[in-house]
Amino acid sequence: MLDYPFTPEQTALLNCARTTWERRRIAKIRGLSFGEETITETILMDLAEAFPGHLEIVQFTKNQEGKRGADWAWAFRDASGTQNLPMLVQAKLLDKQDLEYHEIARFVGKKLPPVRQIDRLIATATKYGWPAIYAFYNHLDDPRRIPNNCGTVPNAGLVMPESWGISVALADQVRDALDPRKDQLFDTHSRHSMPLHCLLCSRARGERPFEGGPLQILQSLRRLGRLRGGGEIDADAALPALRLRKALPDLFKRAVAAASADEEKPEGRRVEALARSYPRIAGVVVLQDAEGEPAPPKYSRA
Repeated sequence: MLDYPFTPEQTALLNCARTTWERRRIAKIRGLSFGEETITETILMDLAEAFPGHLEIVQFTKNQEGKRGADWAWAFRDASGTQNLPMLVQAKLLDKQDLEYHEIARFVGKKLPPVRQIDRLIATATKYGWPAIYAFYNHLDDPRRIPNNCGTVPNAGLVMPESWGISVALADQVRDALDPRKDQLFDTHSRHSMPLHCLLCSRARGERPFEGGPLQILQSLRRLGRLRGGGEIDADAALPALRLRKALPDLFKRAVAAASADEEKPEGRRVEALARSYPRIAGVVVLQDAEGEPAPPKYSRA
């Protein structure tokens, strides 16, 4: 039996999911509001406290929700900073009846013809050349409805339905499943989703590869593309944005630099100025692996 089947970075994501599950459970029982924006901010605060590597969070000023095509831009980096994988992330909340993500099919903006948020999300991601991801915030009274598609929890002999407090899916598959019947059901979209911590899947080895977290993310997104539900996709053909990058994209570098400058001279309001250049982004998150050499890869004998 392995001493611990998760990497430290994977553990941080797993704990965010478990906390989200528990807080959503309490909110349902008590009849309290615990919406997408509050959950997202709570997750970021938890990561700020617990993520083992270097973490940068830059929240932009409040933009008009109707103009926003994605909630947050996330980037995963290896410890050296030479492997990077950016993405756009849109959050959606499962309703209190555990049935639907009511907001997937929503329209945004005041211009005619109206534009669906999911279409704008994918269009924005395509413009940047990044994958578009949905993050679903869940709690289910009947955990038997949760797919058993995690590569770490079952292999470690664990039962952990609360790991589905946050699940993720490729936006392209979400849209394929949504159309043409506006299908927003959990039971539909869970078939092409996986738990958040599975993005940093270590297959219960508790090790990250030499290429670090970005390679784990890349492999997991490709695996998401093969999940049934929204229709199996060819990740290489349909999602050319699924590739590692040697440099951190300009948005992230500018945001981190602006936040640092605002700390020294708040009157400069550089983050606010940057936000006007990216009206569809709520903020950026940069998660960099902890320093230290990962364990060497294990090779099986022929």
